[in-house]
Amino acid sequence: MANEKENRSVVITGSSKGIGLGLAKVFLAEGCSVALSSFEPEELKATHKALAEAYGKNKVIQYKCDVTNIDEMQILWDTAKTTFGKIDIWINNAGVVSEFLDLWEVDPKEISTIVNTNIVGLLYGVRTAMKGMLDQGFGALYNFYGFGSNDERKPAGLTTYGATKRAVRYITECLIEETKDLPITVGALMPGTVITDFILKVIRSSPKEGHDAMVKGFNIGADTVETVTDFLAKEVLKNTKHGAEINWLTEEKFMARLKDPYYQNRDLFKELNIKL
Repeated sequence: MANEKENRSVVITGSSKGIGLGLAKVFLAEGCSVALSSFEPEELKATHKALAEAYGKNKVIQYKCDVTNIDEMQILWDTAKTTFGKIDIWINNAGVVSEFLDLWEVDPKEISTIVNTNIVGLLYGVRTAMKGMLDQGFGALYNFYGFGSNDERKPAGLTTYGATKRAVRYITECLIEETKDLPITVGALMPGTVITDFILKVIRSSPKEGHDAMVKGFNIGADTVETVTDFLAKEVLKNTKHGAEINWLTEEKFMARLKDPYYQNRDLFKELNIKL
């Protein structure tokens, strides 16, 4: 199994920081080769330099890629395929969120950015990866769910973001059905709430009257990038089931936390030295 992992190559969109970077570190530690991508060139260069020094220059590459540009997505695939010889796993992770605002208060340009990145970018990722994997005859593709993906979640203040994540679930479920007779494994990753710049942006822009309750909820339900990505990446490497939904914070786990004194009294932000 170790040799199989060492021979796997992984492409992760939006991997210069946050969950994408966390996944990259775990995959590299497990012996995989990884292609990093981001639309932020300087951040991407710094991340690539650090990971190349830690895991070896031959194990990690980088390509500046805007997921809303289909040509750049194709170059990302081609670059990784040329370097590693094949692409075993493609993860559509790139995504953006607005501040915590009523829908009619979100800047129109920001609405376009969220929709284009989270939906169009994901569709371009699916198209690119599927064509490439069908050509090579194998591969696994995973899309990231998020707040809004489930029917019971109605993310007030994050309507645009939630709508895109509901769309991601629909796209993924359709793709799973479309590919059931093909040699491609398709699945979804549900990270739960992870403390990243993404989440801090939401918390810091939330209304004062609901701020404390939001922070309390995150202290119970949220986890660090390292905790979540260690689980997700290793489950991806183990998974052979088509249509799998790899979920870190299951409903059962969350309900158990509501009864656990540790989580009821946890101050995760203080532990991480984060000022809100």
